[in-house]
Amino acid sequence: MMGRRRKRLYRIIGAYDSETTNINDRTGIYAFPILHQLGLIDIPIAEIDADNVENNTNMHICRHSFELHSLLDDLVNNAYDYVPVICCHNLSFDMYGLSSWLDSCENVRVLAKSCRKPITFTICDEDNNPKLVLWDTLVFSGQSLSRMGDDCGYPKAIGDWDYNLIRTPETPLSDAEIRYATHDVYALLAWLGWWLRRNPDIEPDKLGLNVVTKTGVVRERRKVRFANLHGKNLKLSLGKYWFFLNDQEQPKTDDELYTMFAATRGGFTFCASEHASCVFDLVGSDYRILAYDGISQHPAQMVSHSYPIRFQKATPLALDNVFKKISRLTLGHILRNWDKPFDSAIYACYEFTDLKPKSGTLYKEHGILPLASARFTNPDYELNEDNQDNQEFQSANPYKDEAVNPVFLFGKLVSADVARVYVTELALWEICQAYEFTSCKAVHGYITGRFIKPTDMSVISVMQFYKAKNLYKDARNEYYKNGSISEKTAAALECVNIPDSIIDGMVSGTLPDTDIDATYQGLKVDLNALYGIECSNEYRRDTVLSHYGIEYKGDFGICNKPRHPKAWYQFGQRIVGWSRIAQHAVMQLAQPYAIAIINGDTDSIKICVHKDHESSLDKRLAILGRAIDYGKKRICRRVRRCYPEYFDNL
Repeated sequence: MMGRRRKRLYRIIGAYDSETTNINDRTGIYAFPILHQLGLIDIPIAEIDADNVENNTNMHICRHSFELHSLLDDLVNNAYDYVPVICCHNLSFDMYGLSSWLDSCENVRVLAKSCRKPITFTICDEDNNPKLVLWDTLVFSGQSLSRMGDDCGYPKAIGDWDYNLIRTPETPLSDAEIRYATHDVYALLAWLGWWLRRNPDIEPDKLGLNVVTKTGVVRERRKVRFANLHGKNLKLSLGKYWFFLNDQEQPKTDDELYTMFAATRGGFTFCASEHASCVFDLVGSDYRILAYDGISQHPAQMVSHSYPIRFQKATPLALDNVFKKISRLTLGHILRNWDKPFDSAIYACYEFTDLKPKSGTLYKEHGILPLASARFTNPDYELNEDNQDNQEFQSANPYKDEAVNPVFLFGKLVSADVARVYVTELALWEICQAYEFTSCKAVHGYITGRFIKPTDMSVISVMQFYKAKNLYKDARNEYYKNGSISEKTAAALECVNIPDSIIDGMVSGTLPDTDIDATYQGLKVDLNALYGIECSNEYRRDTVLSHYGIEYKGDFGICNKPRHPKAWYQFGQRIVGWSRIAQHAVMQLAQPYAIAIINGDTDSIKICVHKDHESSLDKRLAILGRAIDYGKKRICRRVRRCYPEYFDNL
């Protein structure tokens, strides 16, 4: 009987960087490397810090590419009992200097955001076993190397490399220039060690394997903290139920997948056309422009609604009946039933005739409309390298919004003789609020009448990440005020997984301001990334490395479904949909006191009001707050009962 093959660990063994020179000819400016720096470390990456990084790094300085290639070949051919990982900050730039070596490797797997933005190159043997990984830490950190060096206490060198000079691999370099070049490698390694000590949830062996992006960090952190929890009287652990539901809710056909993607669009950003050219001179007046920001808007929607499951293909008649019900729903009904105001959920295509702004509404008065013109004028979206595969996916199928004789203004559809749009039940309610039309008929789509609470994994993640952010924010204020924090505050931080090194530094009053702020920003990123986890597009084609660079391969559609899905797409996209509904609710509640509703962006809005009406407006908007709290109370009831130690009132 053969045992299961043990997976090899991934281990960071060094970092790579290059310096280039520019040549300007008649066709453009070209950069090519004239110096390669490969630093290999002697100790585990988690033990590297700003003080020991230079002494524990063997720095290889290569003037010619073939020298670097020889070193990389040695790493690939070495019989490590782990998979070595080489880090590179901005691999999309350095991959051109590595391209000839990568081209010589017979088996290279590619993970990429786009054709120009690789995340990892994995060099494999003939049996497809990984032998070496090149990992882009810029995608991982989202920060400049200068900022990272400042955070970890090993500042990036400045000013010793003159990029205006034209050099060749034979050009002599000064000690100052070599020092400048190697500093980037040292800074990157020092930062990685610093980051690991501040993120004890993440095992070093996960870096370069399944933790390669910011979203991957939060996904792994959530899994480590919560996936194995068992609630009272519940059979499945949090993680097993989460994976089970993700698998159950995958679209079953290309038609369902395309319809779902076409119906779930982004946030609601607007500039009110009636006020776009106005100057609000408020000096000496009785009017105020107030800015209202939703507190953690997306997380609030994640934990205050039931979400639909088990969609089935619907007849046009069934979809027409859904429209009739939704068109009659008032904001009052939505607010009173915030957790589940709709009897049915859809993603479907509807055709409207004589579409125009609805008379007697704030939408016509202020010039605010929800349908973006890009849905009709550029359905494949503006070029965005990070979204390239999705753009090609959209281009490859006919599931697009269309309009006959449309009129657009300030990025919105104002009117059309005929408008055919793909919508969810949420977007359909938006249209009924903002537009009037002669007729509406369903074309095709999917429907369900079944709703469930979001997974306990999602709810507990929001509660605990939100609690950690708030507790740390209070502790930070205490630290800045008193120079240290109390033992009671320290104990509270320990309960929400703040790293010991941070807590100890705050108790002793020795933690630098950079660490204080970096930790807080990291907690905010964790909370915000929970939304990204839930709406990731996992139906992307594979990327491959060809002689021409990184390319996508294969067909579009359901054939790209993941074996182990990590997202419940209908849930993730409705989080944004509900944030849009919240924005409509704010505008409709504010309308009696609004002189002008000026602009908004998913979780924020600016309104001009008379100063005497500020308190009245606040009371009106509190209605929405109470509705959300009511929804949270009902949706989070199971978590309160089954996981009392992880429940938080938010």
